[in-house]
Amino acid sequence: MAKSKLCRDTPFDPKNKMNILIKLKESDTGSSNTITMSKELVEAKIFPWWSTHRCAKLSRHKSVEMVDLFEYDSKITTTLTMKKEEDGDFKFYGWSSILEKRNFKTDHIIAFWWDDYHDRLNFKSLFVAYL
Repeated sequence: MAKSKLCRDTPFDPKNKMNILIKLKESDTGSSNTITMSKELVEAKIFPWWSTHRCAKLSRHKSVEMVDLFEYDSKITTTLTMKKEEDGDFKFYGWSSILEKRNFKTDHIIAFWWDDYHDRLNFKSLFVAYL
């Protein structure tokens, strides 16, 4: 019987220059269904991992891309819809399903990093509010 190689989830590396750090705004928390990433961040830190076709498709008006978001600490994967907005920034729709499971607040910092092996965006909270 052949052994299969276990490929572990890519952990957060604070020294990785490809990390995307987002400080949550009020529009990213509460009852929000979206989280926004700037055009510059997406094009510099996600698009290099994607095929030219996938990047070009998402850059077209009203086009969407399905993206898996993997919460590193809980090991939960949620599929969101990513869309380029008229202002050029990108929104991830379906964020509310992640907010329901987590107590993210305005000013929390979330780290995102691409996991090329699993073809997904990993994330974890870097800010924990203490009561």
